[in-house]
Amino acid sequence: MRGLKLLLISAAFAATTTPGLCRDLSYLKSKPFDQLTSAELSAAKEEAKNLKVTRLVACADPGNMPLSDNKQEGYENKIANVIGHKLGIDITFFWRPYIERGLTRETFDNNECQVLLGMPTDYPNLLTTVPLYRTTYVLAYRSDSGIDIKSMDDPALHQLRVGVFQHSAMRDVLADHGIKENVDLQIVSVDADLEPEQQPWRQVQRVVDKKIDVAAVWGPFAGWVKKNRAPLTIQPVNMMVDTTPLEFSLGWGVQNTDVVLKLKIDMAMEDAKDEIAKILEDYGVPLVQCSNCIVEGNLPSHGVIQETQGAAYEDRYLKVQETRKRSAEASPDQIVSRERLEAWLKEGVDVNTELMNAVVGADAERLKFLIEKGADVNKRDQLGALPLGSAASIRRSDLMEILLGAGAKVDAQDSDGMTALQHAINVNHVPSIELLAKRGADIERGTEKGYTALEVALSDGKFFAAKALIDAGAKVNAGGGPEKLTPLMVCATQLQPQQRLNQLAHGPTPLALAEELIKRGADVNSASTDGVTALMIAAGQNSAPMIGLLLRSGADPKMKSAVGKTALDIASGAGNESAVGALKFLAGSGTGKPANEVKTTQ
Repeated sequence: MRGLKLLLISAAFAATTTPGLCRDLSYLKSKPFDQLTSAELSAAKEEAKNLKVTRLVACADPGNMPLSDNKQEGYENKIANVIGHKLGIDITFFWRPYIERGLTRETFDNNECQVLLGMPTDYPNLLTTVPLYRTTYVLAYRSDSGIDIKSMDDPALHQLRVGVFQHSAMRDVLADHGIKENVDLQIVSVDADLEPEQQPWRQVQRVVDKKIDVAAVWGPFAGWVKKNRAPLTIQPVNMMVDTTPLEFSLGWGVQNTDVVLKLKIDMAMEDAKDEIAKILEDYGVPLVQCSNCIVEGNLPSHGVIQETQGAAYEDRYLKVQETRKRSAEASPDQIVSRERLEAWLKEGVDVNTELMNAVVGADAERLKFLIEKGADVNKRDQLGALPLGSAASIRRSDLMEILLGAGAKVDAQDSDGMTALQHAINVNHVPSIELLAKRGADIERGTEKGYTALEVALSDGKFFAAKALIDAGAKVNAGGGPEKLTPLMVCATQLQPQQRLNQLAHGPTPLALAEELIKRGADVNSASTDGVTALMIAAGQNSAPMIGLLLRSGADPKMKSAVGKTALDIASGAGNESAVGALKFLAGSGTGKPANEVKTTQ
C-alpha cells in the first residue's frame, strides 16, 4: 500500500522519548512540513536563521512574459534577484518551459534546480513558501470599445470574439457558459522563448490591435500590457464564478522535505516586502486581497468556492462515478456497439480481454453483454488485474455490483495481492466499500505485516474510507502489526489538515474519527508492544485537541511506556508546548476536565 506510515511509528516514538530531540535535525530531511510538531518547527526556524545559503538555482520559464524570460526581464526574475540579494547570493536560473510534463518530479530528481518560481501555494506534492501575492483571471477589452461585462452570463460574450489560451481555467468557464463558437483559441507552445508571438500575453495585444474583442487571460498578462499605456479595461472574473477557482496565491516551490530552505526563503521574502510590492506595481499585476501574502492586494477575494470544491470531493468519494457522456463528435469507429462486439468475437477476439476493456471503459451495458457471452469475471488479465478490483480502482461500484452478481469472488486477490476492498480504500470510495462489506468482504484484511484495513485507511489519510469501514463494523480494538497498534493509536498519529480545502478533500477529521472509534468501544488505554498509548502518541504529535478527547474519554495520563515515559514526559522532552499545556491543565485533576471544574468533597 502506497504511503503506509505504520512501519515507522515505533521508531518515531522511540525518538520522541529520547532527550535532546530538538538538537537532532535529521528529521528535517525525512518529514513533510505539515507533519512537523511545534518543537520541530521551532528547531527548523532556528536552523533557518543560521543557514548560510551559498548557491540557489531557480527553475524559471524562458518565454512567458511578463512573468519570466531568459533575458531576466520578467517580474518573477526581478523578484528572485531581490530575494537573492537578501540571501547574500546571486540566484542562478535554469530555464525550463513550465508547460512541459514532469515539472516538479524531473527538476528535483535531476537536480536541475532547488526552487520553482511562480507556483500556486496549494500545488500538490510540493512544499511552497509563504505566498508572495494573489491574483486572478480577467477579461480585458479596449476602453473605447463600448464593452462593459460584469457577468459571465452577459449575452455579449456570445457575440464578441473572445481570445483564450488552450490550457486555461477560463477556457473551461467559457465552455460551461456555452461560449464556444466565437472563441479564438491560442495553442500552447513549448518554444515560446524562440517564438515570442506564441506567448500567452499576446492574446491581450490582439485586443489592443483590434483583432479580437476580449481576452480571457491571466491577470498579470493584461496588467502588463495596460501598464505600457494600452487603452484597456481589465475586469477581474474571480467574483463572477462559484464553481471554478479563478484566483490563486503564488509563491516558490521546494521539495517537500526542504523545510529549512523554505523557512530561510520565507524570511528573505519578508525582508524584501517593499521591493516586491514595487516590482508587482511596476508590472501592473492585479492583486487580490490576501492576509497571509507578502503583498496583500485590494481586489475582492472569492472565499465560497472552497465549499464548492469540497462538494466536488464529496461527489468523488461518496457517490458512484458517472460514465462520461459520449461526445457528439465521436466517430463510428470510437463507439463499441453490440454488433461490433459480436463481429469481434466471431473473429476470435478474447471475450475476457473485452471484459476488462469494458470495465476500463466504464461501460455497464457492454459488461453485461460480455458476461452473457461467457466472460470469466474471476480471470486475471495479462497484467494480473481482476475485473472487480479494476472496477473498484475507478470508483465504479455499479460495475462491481454487476460483477458480483455474475459470481466475482469478493475477496479474490490480483497478482499484487490486492483485493477489491483494498483498491476501494486506496481510492477512498465509500459506495464501493459499503457494497463489498454488504457482500461479505473481509473488512479486516490489510497488509502482510498484519495491519488491518482500517489502520491502512487511517495511516494513508483515506478518511472517507476509514469512516466507511468503521460504519461497516471494523474491529476498533484490533492490534495490528508487530507493534500491536490499535486504530485509535494510528488515528492519533494523524494531524489535522491546516488548510480548509485539505480538510474537505480528506473527509472526516482525525479528531472526528477518533471520537467515532471511542463511541464504538475503542479502549483508550490500550498499549502497543512498546507500551505506547494513544495519549502518548498525541503528546508526541503535539495535538492538544486529541489529548483533550482522550482524557475526557478516560485515558490514563499516569501510564508509562516500556522506557518509563508518561505522555507528559514525552511532550516535555519534545518541547511540545501545546501538549504540555493540555496535559497539565486537563490531567492535573485526573478527571480530564480543567481543574476549576472539578468538585471537591468536604
